[in-house]
Amino acid sequence: MKVAHLAIVSPRQCGLYETARDMVAAERAIGMDARLVDPVTDKSGKDRGVPIEKQAWAQGADVWVSHSGPNKCVSNGHPIIHMLHGRPYSSFLLELDTDDHCVYTYVMKAVKAETTTAFVTLWPEHVPYWGVFVPEDKLHAAPAPVDLQAWQSEGLSGYDFHGHRRGTNVIISDMWREDSKPYHSIMAYAIFARNHPEARLHIYATPQKQGDKVDRFLTPLVARDQIGEVKGQIQGLENVYRAADMLITPHRIATRTVREALACGCQVVMGPGNDYTPYTADPVDIEAFAEAMERAWQARHDDPTARRYANRLSAEQHFDPEKTARVIERLAVEAKAQCQKSKPAPQT
Repeated sequence: MKVAHLAIVSPRQCGLYETARDMVAAERAIGMDARLVDPVTDKSGKDRGVPIEKQAWAQGADVWVSHSGPNKCVSNGHPIIHMLHGRPYSSFLLELDTDDHCVYTYVMKAVKAETTTAFVTLWPEHVPYWGVFVPEDKLHAAPAPVDLQAWQSEGLSGYDFHGHRRGTNVIISDMWREDSKPYHSIMAYAIFARNHPEARLHIYATPQKQGDKVDRFLTPLVARDQIGEVKGQIQGLENVYRAADMLITPHRIATRTVREALACGCQVVMGPGNDYTPYTADPVDIEAFAEAMERAWQARHDDPTARRYANRLSAEQHFDPEKTARVIERLAVEAKAQCQKSKPAPQT
């Protein structure tokens, strides 16, 4: 079974790509011949052991798994499994505001294509949203994966936040998207910090084009010496997660940030309605969220080893890449069989 995963190759720069790479690695580990193909720029090589093939390789594959869209890869009738990486509301806002990211239009066209055999979301919470556009028999959910070997709870934990480390270190590392920015998280932190004057908030993945505006917004907290690092995308986040007292995020789904942080043993405070962490609250209710932060801080303070173990165990239970690979394997087998069944019988 040859499976071509079509994803723009951008190591350590894009969560979508990192997830695609994790999926390919997991599929190869269970015996599938899965490989990455960049559908925009013809590339070849390896990324952390995962083969990257030129676009011609995709022509001989049995099934395509589309992450970034086929783009320059022209299908000769290949069955296609479409990965729904986007959050539905974010995708709606993107399509509303730009002509460059028309996700819903793309999905609706794919639904009508005979070669589309399945759509897969990594978040069961999004099935009701995508189900408005995708037929029930073609819509599937798979566990959101993370490379549990790369993101470890054991390892360097002495990161000093470039000299900004304090007694309590809180981090935000979500990408700033149309549907979610860390405004409420920062406000909740400000309330939490009233009882923790030793705390510092470190913010990563900030939009560099709006850096001056972000800095102005943070001025009151800077004046209280409660802001540490404020950076764009960085490498080495695993060291940040292991050094932090907690990560805060408004999301209730297993975003890339949530998966990576828990795998590194970091306390996570997030939105309600999930089984990943006991520290949840409505992110818009900033007082309730600050209280959840207090509980997370206290638990880590009382027994840091136990909390690191519990967080890592949660990641292993919920984000095991093999579970994701098994879903794709099943869908790929079904797609190949469906494709062969639909081909005309050879003339005799």
